[in-house]
Amino acid sequence: MNVLGLFAGIGTFELGLRNKGFNVTALCEIEEHCNKVLTKNFPEATMYGDVKTLPTLGNIDVICGGFPCTDISIAGKGEGGIHGEKSGLWKEFKRVINNERPKYAIIENVFAILGRGLEVVLQDLAEIGYDATYTMLDSQYCGVPQRRRRVYILAVRDGISEGSDPFQFEERSTTKCRPSMESVKASFEWDFKQECEGSEAFTYLTRQRSDLFAECGVSSTLMKRDYKDFTDLIVSDKRVRKVTPKERLLLQGIPSDWWDGCGLTNTQKFTCNGMSLPAVEWIAERLLEFDMEVGTGGNVDADFYSDGYYRVLDASERGSSMVVNGEYFPSVFSLEVLKRRVDYINLKENTNET
Repeated sequence: MNVLGLFAGIGTFELGLRNKGFNVTALCEIEEHCNKVLTKNFPEATMYGDVKTLPTLGNIDVICGGFPCTDISIAGKGEGGIHGEKSGLWKEFKRVINNERPKYAIIENVFAILGRGLEVVLQDLAEIGYDATYTMLDSQYCGVPQRRRRVYILAVRDGISEGSDPFQFEERSTTKCRPSMESVKASFEWDFKQECEGSEAFTYLTRQRSDLFAECGVSSTLMKRDYKDFTDLIVSDKRVRKVTPKERLLLQGIPSDWWDGCGLTNTQKFTCNGMSLPAVEWIAERLLEFDMEVGTGGNVDADFYSDGYYRVLDASERGSSMVVNGEYFPSVFSLEVLKRRVDYINLKENTNET
């Protein structure tokens, strides 16, 4: 599916989708230093600047983006909410969705939008003919040691059928999930005194108030203003320091060389806080599963997704076949190769046992 990224920043949203087999064809970002990073990492994509002047492109299946949270966020000015000077750019997001008419749109924003604008987004989407559902993800439960709660909204042009569960609410709400969550919390527990007995002492300290820090194993939410202020401190090699720009990338799950060679200043690097890659990849997987569900009408019981196609396990020479518009075609690659693809997704529990 072809992707247009709005308010792209340094491209974490788009990277997560690309990692799961989506085709990033166009990016829109107004900040010059972010565009340097995008150009380096998405050389195949067409670049656009101001979203207000973005033309209708056509042939777009998915629009993704996190519009500015400045007027919505508790950490921001909080003036005007979703109708504020910066966050009011949502109306441009809505315009682009309406002009392009993609099959899907994925919209991200801070946790505070739940009480400061979510109803506006949902109403606007309904006004232009899009059904929508939303969820909240915390990055620390997605695979990175950072507390980062973000709301993701999935808008569907052709509607979300009754009984459909794109974000797996039923599965995530069961008591089965509790042990997993408790296990994640336990993994972040840190004992500095115990670490001192090892070869290298390291601890993470999070600000509780202006003059008090607490030992912690998970980062606070990374923010753009961290370059001039700070919430977290690290004790390492007998010195106290702030989190480095490269460590900030890793706390988001982004490759550490993502902006290498782009000539960004340290201040610019601190402003590139974006989204957590594992959270976006989880959303991408859910979208692919939902797309299979609605795209096949339940007539094709696919076992897995890989190399850009839904596939079924069978007794063919390669062990599986592609499903294209309800028709079956022999796979070119073996099952072992397909399982190693970056976009491989197990759609049925028994796939990994094959």
